[in-house]
Amino acid sequence: MARRMSRDRRAFLNAAAAAVAAPFLSRSITVAALAQDALPGTGAVSPIWGELGRLTLTAQKMGLAVPRMSLGPESLTDDFSTTMPAIVDFMDSLDAAIASAPVEKADAAEDLKQEASTLLGKVLTAEKLPREAAEEPGPPAAAPTVKAPKFEDVAEGYRDLFRTCEIRPNMISQVKWYTDKLVDPARRERYQRIEDEICVPWYFVGIIHGMECGFDFNKHLHNGDPLRGRTVQVPKGRPQVWNPPTDWHSSAVDALRYDKFADLTDWDLPRMLYRWEAYNGWRSRLLYNINTPYLWSFSNHYTKGKFVADNVWDANAVSKQCGAAVMLKMIVEGGVVGQPA
Repeated sequence: MARRMSRDRRAFLNAAAAAVAAPFLSRSITVAALAQDALPGTGAVSPIWGELGRLTLTAQKMGLAVPRMSLGPESLTDDFSTTMPAIVDFMDSLDAAIASAPVEKADAAEDLKQEASTLLGKVLTAEKLPREAAEEPGPPAAAPTVKAPKFEDVAEGYRDLFRTCEIRPNMISQVKWYTDKLVDPARRERYQRIEDEICVPWYFVGIIHGMECGFDFNKHLHNGDPLRGRTVQVPKGRPQVWNPPTDWHSSAVDALRYDKFADLTDWDLPRMLYRWEAYNGWRSRLLYNINTPYLWSFSNHYTKGKFVADNVWDANAVSKQCGAAVMLKMIVEGGVVGQPA
């Protein structure tokens, strides 16, 4: 009964997604380099692609419409730029199928989606920038903690960086993948509900969702941990008052309240960029003197340098995740939203 009720609620949210799924998925075949032949035992295929291939074949045998994979196993690697979009597109295609499938098939598709969500979590953990504990001392030999700069000291710098921000030409298609997910009607409706409740702009919420969760609603907005329990990464043990597993919305509201973003009225451009950077942390800026990739990856304002694990900095590593400010730049230039003041 509970799964049936859940399916009924999903039908409304996924109706808009189904309408845009077909053209978007055809585009993702080239962007994400999907490959149906990527199965364990069929060649030199990576573990991630092998698992995604298994899930895809299972879905196809069930008669679910999912993207076909077009490259051979020898072409595939566990590169974040291809694996993350491919998994998210697969999950979106399952959502579109679930909206119109009979109960038994919808339940089976939900199980596949949960497996894909777990796979996405592995990919995100290996790439995305870990959040910092807020001014708390770490273990021995940990990277030093830093205090946030005063907003007044960095506000004009944010304005200048955003004004001069240019998306790297070879990254435009990848940035568009992120922003297409951000403005997808089904996702936008859920972000808008957050804005309606606690006055945080829908696209600010959605961009954090992309950064922390790969746009997956099975994960905590705080840090991308699965909704099956409270968070285990920084910030740990959230939501404190919560009966897992429960809905994404209540956890997302807790994440934004935790960072003191709820019910604010000052959402001008510098403050928005300041809050995104605060959400992830200040060490890239203050310890390593670079524009944080959390904001500027895929733009002319970022070249290299990132944390590759908790407290592990690599000066030559390059972020393969689109930055928050870069997503904002594309939707502003595309007329989706007006530029914040």
